[in-house]
Amino acid sequence: MMEISVTFLLTGCLIQDSPPEPTVSLFKDQQKVKEVKEVTEVKEVKGVKEGSSVNLRCSTKIFCSSRPANLTWSSSPEHLLNESVTQQQRQEQTELISDLIFTVTHRHHLATFTCTVTHQLQKQNTKHKSRTLRVQYAPKNTSAHVSASGFVLEGRSVTLSCSSDANPPVLNYTWYRDTEEPLKPVQSGQNLTISNTDPTHSGRYVCTAQNEHGTQNASVMLDVQFAPKISSSCNKSSVITCVCEAHGNPSPKLEWRRSGNVLTNSTNTFIRNETLGSTSSKSILTIHQPLTDTDVLQCFSANTLGTASASQRFHPVTRTSGTETQEGIPNLQEPDKTTHLDSYCLK
Repeated sequence: MMEISVTFLLTGCLIQDSPPEPTVSLFKDQQKVKEVKEVTEVKEVKGVKEGSSVNLRCSTKIFCSSRPANLTWSSSPEHLLNESVTQQQRQEQTELISDLIFTVTHRHHLATFTCTVTHQLQKQNTKHKSRTLRVQYAPKNTSAHVSASGFVLEGRSVTLSCSSDANPPVLNYTWYRDTEEPLKPVQSGQNLTISNTDPTHSGRYVCTAQNEHGTQNASVMLDVQFAPKISSSCNKSSVITCVCEAHGNPSPKLEWRRSGNVLTNSTNTFIRNETLGSTSSKSILTIHQPLTDTDVLQCFSANTLGTASASQRFHPVTRTSGTETQEGIPNLQEPDKTTHLDSYCLK
């Protein structure tokens, strides 16, 4: 049914039984911004750039100066009206005008401001008009995360993902390793997949999100965990000194064994342990007594993912210099090294 508007004069007032809706317009730098009713493609996104000062204006015709209309604003989300917004209202000859003056941020994107006008005519009449803002802004709330929860085991596949909020949407995602100065790109794209991880892949990865208005970075730590890898060596001067290093994640523990028996500090045995970073340990063993041909020195390492050991077998070598005999000199051949990836853990 067509709505019929009836206009007549009442005590000097122009009365309509169905006044029109108010008009809501957006101004930037005193220039009116065209309203975009519908967006079907990214390239059609219009709006004002974040940081711009704008004026959102609501106006309505004055029908009766003795019965002034009332203009009020509301917003969705509601809190936007309380964020550094200046409201100004004035009456001109034939119009009542209310302005909202504020600086737009990314939080205003797709926010709706509604102007409500209430006319006090023969009966109270209320009309509404809304305007949805479109704001262009650089990437915000950029975040990066690892597909695996907590850590990834050596040899497994892992995917690092990056996401960001931007308008227009992010054009490029780029991944970097922060161990390199200057940073060199590792890969482009929202996701970075490493198919066969090893200890060298551990570290911090930086994702950069970019659109035409700027960039923003986010970072994530990749923690590749693995069973211990071990190396050891011995030499003989006046005493026997052996050095053992283990590399693993979590950081491995080290202990020395002599023919299967755990060694501790004593009168003839001295052990000094060192921590080398977050994933390596070092132990130095000094023995002040000769070893027999049946003795085997073993460095043993373990973490929650497995164990590793390296053995050094000693053979007595007799050297005659006058009446002096030296025994317990280590064999100069390569040490016997074995690695066991069972679930043993040091106590």
